[in-house]
Amino acid sequence: MKFIRQIGAAAAVALITAVPATAQELVKVGAFVPEQSVGVANVIKPWMEAVSAESSDVNMRGFWGGTLGKDPFKQFELVQNGVADVTWVLPGYTAGQFPEMSLFELPFLFQSAEEASVVGWKLHEQGLLTGFDGVHLIGFFATEPNAIYMAEPISSLDDIQGKKLRSVGPVHASFLETFGAAPQTLSSGEMNEALNRGTIDGVIQSWSGLRTFKTLPLVSQEYKVPVGVIPFVLLMNQDKWDGLSAEAQAAMMKHGGMAMAEMGAVAYRDAAETILTSVKDEDRITLDEPTRDELSAYAEEARAVHDWWIERTPNGQAVYDAAIAALEEMRGQS
Repeated sequence: MKFIRQIGAAAAVALITAVPATAQELVKVGAFVPEQSVGVANVIKPWMEAVSAESSDVNMRGFWGGTLGKDPFKQFELVQNGVADVTWVLPGYTAGQFPEMSLFELPFLFQSAEEASVVGWKLHEQGLLTGFDGVHLIGFFATEPNAIYMAEPISSLDDIQGKKLRSVGPVHASFLETFGAAPQTLSSGEMNEALNRGTIDGVIQSWSGLRTFKTLPLVSQEYKVPVGVIPFVLLMNQDKWDGLSAEAQAAMMKHGGMAMAEMGAVAYRDAAETILTSVKDEDRITLDEPTRDELSAYAEEARAVHDWWIERTPNGQAVYDAAIAALEEMRGQS
């Protein structure tokens, strides 16, 4: 009997040591865009890999191309309701949820993806970005500055008067209206269809966005004026976040936060440069931009959009002033 008890004890010890001390927590990471898109391939997936390398407590699994929900306008709801544990959200697609986030769409404000991404995270750290009900902000990053892309070329910004252009949100719409154009709020699929049918004349977009949504063949000109950037946020369901181990949370934020802002900025800068090189090689899309004097005149005219944004946004002046201060600090250090 003593021998049998010893065998039983040994077997129990072996069984205990064979089972991990803690089971991995499955974290479902979703995006409505394809796996090959810049944000997924060069920001979100590297973040997932870095977190997995540092924390054995989580099993990060990607669901790309809208597997958890295809509607770009419903991504915030998906993560807020826990359908996705983490998802990539375009604040411009969630009207009213992130009132201060439309700052990044202001024309003639940001000169690069780096400026917008770093300023975005700094504003969050200062508690100046709201709307994160039921979610935890993992990271903020932004595209390179948008420009105007036309189906038929224009010779000046004044030429968009009377034309229909796709806009993402109310700031872009205000900018277009300032210059006499008719803004059209369309999803990426609707945008392409409208361009193909000729029911819109152009779009506000970035090089990376044009490639991701397969819009490049539908435009013939870039008219390079800095019409804001497109901000992105990576959000986690708050209950899911609260249930993670301290180790997993630390790993996620070590590679999120400012690290993700900087990584995202580099990803979108490099993507834009690569796409622009191929566009130049193809020599089909013309690349035009205003003179310095014209650009200054347009910026002065677009100042009305800044004033409009400050007036209509709760705490708008404080957010705007903080952004300007952060930009001045960045530009002073460069």
